Amino acid sequence: MNKKELQRQESNKRILDAAMIEFSKNNYQVATLTNIAVRADVSKGLVTLRFGSKAGLFLELVKLICEKELIFPNTPIKNFNDAVIDVVAYSKYLAKEKINVAKFLYRFFVCYEYIPEDSRETLKEYVRTNKSLKYFESEAKAGKINKRFDAFGALSLFMTNCLSLSISTVNAGVDFIPDKDYLVMLPLVLEPKKKGK
Repeated sequence: MNKKELQRQESNKRILDAAMIEFSKNNYQVATLTNIAVRADVSKGLVTLRFGSKAGLFLELVKLICEKELIFPNTPIKNFNDAVIDVVAYSKYLAKEKINVAKFLYRFFVCYEYIPEDSRETLKEYVRTNKSLKYFESEAKAGKINKRFDAFGALSLFMTNCLSLSISTVNAGVDFIPDKDYLVMLPLVLEPKKKGK
């Protein structure tokens, strides 16, 4: 590989690293290519030349995360409870080991309707391959997931809340609470129980 190609790869990495930080600190609408360029120590024109637009750069980041960063714990899942604990463990892992990815995903789900459609579909396709989702789907089919959500929506909301708690824990510099204590957020996505039953 020649020197020019190495420089190109190095500047692309700086841009992507800067974009991860920018999008993890700011909502998609607020984040700017100018801030990313300054953080990466390159011109805004170079960012545009390499990635086309803010939406193009964001999509590249989502693809990178899906391919290399989103590593769900490789644990056997036999039922919905296992799937829930998998999501909890995943949120803790990201907050502890990949805090900017955790913050990026949190902002992604919180601002979902403002995210470019290509990026939403890319992440959705990735989540659909995750083993936890099939258990959320089975709960939805059984009428146990709140009718306001599909399986993806329920999983996303629960994951968002787990990420928020995990990120706050890491930022505060305290120990994680036990997995079971995260389950206090689960009723947000479950079908409300009817009184008297």
